[in-house]
Amino acid sequence: MSDIIPASLRGRLSYVLGTLHRRALDLETEALAPLGIGVKQQAALDVLVDEGPMTQQRLGLRLGIDRTTIVTVVDGLQDAGLIERNRDPADRRAYLIVVTESGTAAQRRGRRLVRQAERELLGALTDEEHGTVTGLLARAVPERTPPDAPR
Repeated sequence: MSDIIPASLRGRLSYVLGTLHRRALDLETEALAPLGIGVKQQAALDVLVDEGPMTQQRLGLRLGIDRTTIVTVVDGLQDAGLIERNRDPADRRAYLIVVTESGTAAQRRGRRLVRQAERELLGALTDEEHGTVTGLLARAVPERTPPDAPR
């Protein structure tokens, strides 16, 4: 990756992160192709498996995805049989997105494939350095309280 970035831009965080982001998306897209899902769909499955059923609106907020895009993401997962939309017993007007058995299996496999893609992306780093970089960058992202979380 260092030969891709001009020496004059190697110290510019936005340029380095942008380059890594594009490469990460390419690697993850390629890795997830056998599952028939995209990067955003994998992220949606990860959140749903980790946090449990939620409305489409809440999922979009958790992922930072706009309403139009989250509809496309959820529709694709439903068409693939990886999630179901079930009426929310607490609000009959809303639907909860629930991961199916097939969805849970796809999520696990996808998570492994994404980790492999990340290892390829950061291949010049040791596992410890990978964890350090990821942890530091995650700390730099301000935490947002989900809109419906207790305060």
